[in-house]
Amino acid sequence: MTIAGRNRILILGICFSTLLLAVGVVCCVIIIKQGILASMISAPKRTLWIFQQPLLRYTNYAAMIRIASLPIIAVIILFSIFFLFEKTHALEISFFSLFIFSLSVESLQLLFPLQKAYPLLIIFSASIARTIFFFRFFACLSLLTASLFAHKTFTREIGAAIFLLSFISFALAHSIPINTVRALSFFSFSESYRSLLYSFHTIICALAVFSFLFVGIFRSISEYRQAALWLFIILIAHIVLLYTGSWVFTAAGITTLAGGSFLFLRAIHQFYLWQ
Repeated sequence: MTIAGRNRILILGICFSTLLLAVGVVCCVIIIKQGILASMISAPKRTLWIFQQPLLRYTNYAAMIRIASLPIIAVIILFSIFFLFEKTHALEISFFSLFIFSLSVESLQLLFPLQKAYPLLIIFSASIARTIFFFRFFACLSLLTASLFAHKTFTREIGAAIFLLSFISFALAHSIPINTVRALSFFSFSESYRSLLYSFHTIICALAVFSFLFVGIFRSISEYRQAALWLFIILIAHIVLLYTGSWVFTAAGITTLAGGSFLFLRAIHQFYLWQ
């Protein structure tokens, strides 16, 4: 794929992320205007005392904010990638941008609470949930692929790699049963399969971090060692924003994800300045 082709795809990703941002904003306005959050199902209460404090306790309002923030972060980061790497054929950044774009798809979760006001949306609840599943798997696999391309030993035919990632993500997304009983809440996934999501997310993303770290150590590239550190921080923030819902974790996750992404891009950009 040429640089021009990559930039066109990046612009397309920015457009779709902006569209998903608009969908998220509209959903938030309707949810707040109709007071849907007050009657929604909440997460089970934690037994630990610290998680029962006001700022650390789950609240649907914080959950809505964390979901709505993801497409905003995605649009900003994608714009930064476009301007920083407009003339640079950085294969790892191409796949990192796919990870960032996948964040914006999380805004589709905001459609679940609207089923209370618009029952016809229930027809699409399973499809929406599987779409979210698909992009969660796709995001993790994109990061792993980005770390592999950092070794500079793989083909530049990234179209085939993207197709393979899509196929694997599609298969995984359709192998997990969807729980539609709690479709009116932000918890659209089966409780018994959450451990699979956590395990897959943790293992694949840990491999991506170690791969960047491996390149940095054995090729003596300090920028990649820094990138591995920032990627680790990004992934922690990503997990926090996907699976928590308190005000403290939401604020910390948004700040850390945005800041870590900019620092990761800066580290990779500094490396390519000397190439």
